[in-house]
Amino acid sequence: MKTLFIIRHSKSSWKNANLSDHERPLNKRGNIDAKLISNYLSSVVRNIDFLHCSSSKRTRETAVYFLEKININKQNYDDQLYHVSSEDLLQAIRAYNNTLSSAMIIAHNPGLTNFVNLLTDLNLWNLPTTGMIVIDFNVSSWEEIKENNGKILFKKFPKEFKKE
Repeated sequence: MKTLFIIRHSKSSWKNANLSDHERPLNKRGNIDAKLISNYLSSVVRNIDFLHCSSSKRTRETAVYFLEKININKQNYDDQLYHVSSEDLLQAIRAYNNTLSSAMIIAHNPGLTNFVNLLTDLNLWNLPTTGMIVIDFNVSSWEEIKENNGKILFKKFPKEFKKE
């Protein structure tokens, strides 16, 4: 069994027009939402084997919230995940070491939305910022993961935790 925790980075700030897209930090809402989702996940999961995170500032800042609450054994901040396509992401996870049983991916849209739609029967229009989808695969190796063989364990979006 292999499990993927797919998380889109939290909402980022557009205040400083001099920053490149890669260097934009989280805004106030992004920090609030990252705290909400990481608190929820830490209530149901204590350990994750591997964090594979885009190297952008907003993904790294999002990751901090999860790293503070969940024991994640190994981390990789990867330039290749910055705006990665669903096909390239699939190739990346197929190369994971099979000693890993779980991995958290923090990256960007549209790649993550397309990735979830590729691997599951979910027809997601848009994975929102700080949206999380957890997918189980009944396989013994990451190489066996393919289109439509993932089962959604749960999905959580920040708006589910906020009162209207």
